[in-house]
Amino acid sequence: MIGRPTAIALIAAGVVLTATAMVLPWYSTAYAGDVEVVVRAWGTEIVNKPGDWPAGELSPWYGLPVALTAALLVAGIWINRAALAGAAAQLGAVGITVALVVSERGHAIEQQGDFAIGFGLVFLAIGTVVALAGAIAVHRETA
Repeated sequence: MIGRPTAIALIAAGVVLTATAMVLPWYSTAYAGDVEVVVRAWGTEIVNKPGDWPAGELSPWYGLPVALTAALLVAGIWINRAALAGAAAQLGAVGITVALVVSERGHAIEQQGDFAIGFGLVFLAIGTVVALAGAIAVHRETA
């Protein structure tokens, strides 16, 4: 059985990994003409943007739901079940993000483009698993 200090350390590690994921690139898509779109938690960066690029760029804010789940995880150190709710919500947010990334990868391949997973998504996945383990341990400790 994991003790409360270890469970809290797991939650803290999960939150730190999640926070790190918020500043690293999540994925990038390259198109013809050396146009590359780098997607981060808080928007996109377009490299070698051509002059005829559409004005309204779609810039998903993946970071908003993930920041909310991280706040719930931190609150879970003091409030019963908040960590479990945060971990479950983060698992859901990561699931939705995975579905969107798979869709974007399919679009890139369809356009004969290139697609690359960034370290941000890797850190987010690891952080989610670690935080979930800590949240479950804290919940079992208080139950």
